[in-house]
Amino acid sequence: MSGETKRMYSSFLLVLFISVCVISMAIGILVLQYNRKAPVNKIFFTLIVAVNIWSLGLAFGMTAPDIISCLFWRRFASFGWGTAYAIILHFMLIVTGHEASLKKWWSRFLLYLPAAVCILAFGIPSGLNRNPYNLQHTQFGWVNIAQNNFWDYFFYVYYIGYIAFGLVMLLRWGKKSSDNNVKMQSRSIFWSFLVTLALASLTDVLLIDIPQIAPIIFLIPIVVIYRTTIKYGFFSSNPSGKKKSFLPIVAIVILYVFLSILQIRLTLSDDVSSPLGFLERNTLPGLITQLQMFLSIYMIIKEDKAGLIASVLINSTSFLSSLNSIIQSKSLTPLPGTISHLVTFLIIALIAMYKKKTSENIKEINAQRNVLEISEKKLYQMAYYDSLTGLHNKDMFVEQLNKSICAAKRSATMLGIVFLDLDSFKSINDTMGHSTGDSVLKMIATRLSSCLRDEDTIARFGGDEFLILLTNIKSSDELKKVTGRIMDVFEKSMLVQDIEYFITASAGVAVFPVDGENSETLIKNADIAMYRAKTGGKNQCIYCSPTLKDETITKMKLANSLYRALDRNELYLNYQPQIKAETREIIGFEALLRWNNKEYGLISPNIFIPMAEQTGLIRQIGLWTIQTACEHFKSFKKCYDKDISLSINLSIEQLKDNNITEKIRKVLLNTETNAKDIQ
Repeated sequence: MSGETKRMYSSFLLVLFISVCVISMAIGILVLQYNRKAPVNKIFFTLIVAVNIWSLGLAFGMTAPDIISCLFWRRFASFGWGTAYAIILHFMLIVTGHEASLKKWWSRFLLYLPAAVCILAFGIPSGLNRNPYNLQHTQFGWVNIAQNNFWDYFFYVYYIGYIAFGLVMLLRWGKKSSDNNVKMQSRSIFWSFLVTLALASLTDVLLIDIPQIAPIIFLIPIVVIYRTTIKYGFFSSNPSGKKKSFLPIVAIVILYVFLSILQIRLTLSDDVSSPLGFLERNTLPGLITQLQMFLSIYMIIKEDKAGLIASVLINSTSFLSSLNSIIQSKSLTPLPGTISHLVTFLIIALIAMYKKKTSENIKEINAQRNVLEISEKKLYQMAYYDSLTGLHNKDMFVEQLNKSICAAKRSATMLGIVFLDLDSFKSINDTMGHSTGDSVLKMIATRLSSCLRDEDTIARFGGDEFLILLTNIKSSDELKKVTGRIMDVFEKSMLVQDIEYFITASAGVAVFPVDGENSETLIKNADIAMYRAKTGGKNQCIYCSPTLKDETITKMKLANSLYRALDRNELYLNYQPQIKAETREIIGFEALLRWNNKEYGLISPNIFIPMAEQTGLIRQIGLWTIQTACEHFKSFKKCYDKDISLSINLSIEQLKDNNITEKIRKVLLNTETNAKDIQ
């Protein structure tokens, strides 16, 4: 066989071995990207590193210029194949759920002890094995022909025993599991390792005249395990981690290897006499080199870390192959290709730096965007949700109500708006503190939410008031059932800090479209009904009605008119004589306040007196009543030539005025009324 053919074989094998490194390392990086902290991911990546060391050692040892260099690389390779089988068994123990058996330090020591012995015997010149290799130079380069001594048999027992034990565990794991995915995983990994064991034993042990290519064969289980990852979610991954396919990288590497083989063939071609042969020998290899540069650059641009590693490795393969050609041919013909690969390294470094800087900028932008999104969510939460109960607030409720009104108009259904107010809740805050009151409110909010349907909406209106939107109501009976469930919430006590609180509520209900066709009117009418429930005895649910709305409007108008009643002279006093039963003589008078409204006529004191008390006008009206009654009393005394008295009714709200006695004293003084005549 000619020297050119031998160089072609060795260069071809060099490219093939390093291509295995590229593909396997790309797979390993992708697996680590899923979750670099998971034990199964880390062990799988360690296995890939061992296969890479093995592959590189064989590649450079096979193409070494002399036996001493070959021996060095063979010893280097032993660090890969010596540990690979222990790592494989470790990987299978984790996969099959036997990781607990490796928690003790001595169990891991025993697991990796044969690997350490192999490294001492074949990797480190320790004197343990004086002749570890029987190196012969063949047409494929340097190969090792096994001597089948003690250490060789030790290695055979080690690798066959470990692989066999791991395969048995895989089979048992698949049979015991009831998960079909686990069964498929166990079968796929089992057959990939079984085929690898058979082929590797054939090429590296039985067939002594061909190169040892076990690292290339080990690509089978590596790819199978990775495909199992993609299909069944085999490896542990981060929740946010995105699984990436290595197929584009593999495709580029295969194309790159094909171009490398073609380049080797063209470079070693002997036919230079014809123009075509000259073109093949000088021009086409240069074009192929440029295409390889493009592939390396394309890979780092399109892919991330795995693309960078793969690009560096395949370019390194071509660079080393080019150097090997220069050394073996003792010619500078391959020098331009070598320089091209060096330039490619520079371009790769520049692109990597640019991508790193861009990635940092993107991360910073994403971080700022995340901060803005979090702030936006907080602002949205503050704008549309109640901070205490987590319910919608009034603004969100009104927005939802407007949408529901539009939907109800299209579907011709009813809506129910419930305005709910807790009875005597203020007493809990006053007696037990606001923290207890807040706990009660949160508990009530939870109970109310749980009794509603999914399509209903509840909001905290403010303080101890809640608004509830009941949608898709088809009948009055359905509405009464839902409101009945709402009122039933308050039948059970609230237990806060081991203290029971019995809370009741008053509720008012307005119905769309009967009680209004917009959100403002519906909420107002529900509030009117709730107020009637309050004034009518509390702890009840009142539905809005036309009569109720008319009464409320009238009261509102009267309340407004009451502010001007004194200025308009609409208030006056009637006097009821007080007669002594024995003599039937008048002994005094009782002053009675009356209101003659211009629009509604005489208004009952039962109506306007509570209004005056609620609005605070009672103090001003009451003082006017005392003043006017005392002035009238002077006239009464002139008509009666005897002692009489005057009775004036005071409101409780007047008695709450700290200055009431001083005000009455001034009135008596100004009207020259004797205090003993006033009752």
